[in-house]
Amino acid sequence: MTQQRERLPQPADGHSHPAGWSEEFLRHRDGQGCPMCGTDFAADDIGWGLLLHQGEVANAYLWRSGQVRGYCVLIHRGAPHVAEPTDLSDTQAAAYWADTLTLGKALTGFYQPVKMNYSTLGNVVPHLHTHIVPRYAGDADPAPGEPLPWTALDTNRQDEAQLQADAAALRTLLEHA
Repeated sequence: MTQQRERLPQPADGHSHPAGWSEEFLRHRDGQGCPMCGTDFAADDIGWGLLLHQGEVANAYLWRSGQVRGYCVLIHRGAPHVAEPTDLSDTQAAAYWADTLTLGKALTGFYQPVKMNYSTLGNVVPHLHTHIVPRYAGDADPAPGEPLPWTALDTNRQDEAQLQADAAALRTLLEHA
């Protein structure tokens, strides 16, 4: 059972939402019109990414954008909407992190990165999801040994033929995970 978040109290300055956060963000955080909740979780291709695996509570996608080969996003399928891992029951949280680790292990086995990055943010789209990014040595990584700038994940597109080939190989790995 998902824990229900208490609504934030009205700020003392009389504004209808906390400074810096849009009303739309707060509505989405509360599950009203959340863009990720509208995702067709049964589709093999959601436009932004290719479905690799349907875990217990989350779907794994190989993402089309960015400059890092193997960049994936794990999206909680939730019903009801979930914005934070703390909104999950202990059982659901364990399932989400198990889905995260299953994907991380497959990416590690396939790409052999130097390091894996896991980022659960939700500052733009407040729906529980985790960016999982292999990090490489040298020219294969836009910032080896450094924090990855967001632009490395948000600008450019992956080569479609390579993306499709990687997705097929990763699906096979994940089938046997």
